[in-house]
Amino acid sequence: MGVVMVEEGSRLILVDSTHFFISLGVVVLIITPILLHIVAAIQTLLLSIGAKNRKGIGATVQVIGYSIAPCIFAGLTIPSLRFLCAAYGSMLLVIGLKEVHDISLKRALVIAIIPAIIIFGYLFRGILSLNNLLA
Repeated sequence: MGVVMVEEGSRLILVDSTHFFISLGVVVLIITPILLHIVAAIQTLLLSIGAKNRKGIGATVQVIGYSIAPCIFAGLTIPSLRFLCAAYGSMLLVIGLKEVHDISLKRALVIAIIPAIIIFGYLFRGILSLNNLLA
């Protein structure tokens, strides 16, 4: 929640939001926990299909939480920086799943792709940033 608070706070300051504290509060206190649980449930479901000796849900939530750390800078409206944050976070998610759940790198990549697209592609605007860079 701290990463999201800094990321969204910096973004809201840069886009000159008239309802800064309300918007920030809703995102940090309501949307972030809900989305974290939804993505963790999706990730756990994918792990149950693709990883035989997986660890618990708590370990998966920790991997997701640690992987979003680079996105603290994603609130700055610089497309290349946002894309770099999203790519680095996606890489941390894949490596974290590989290490924590003791699966191959290839399997971790396949298992992490949907949650990575949700988290880093849409929520942290990595896909939008890539589109802006390619345009």
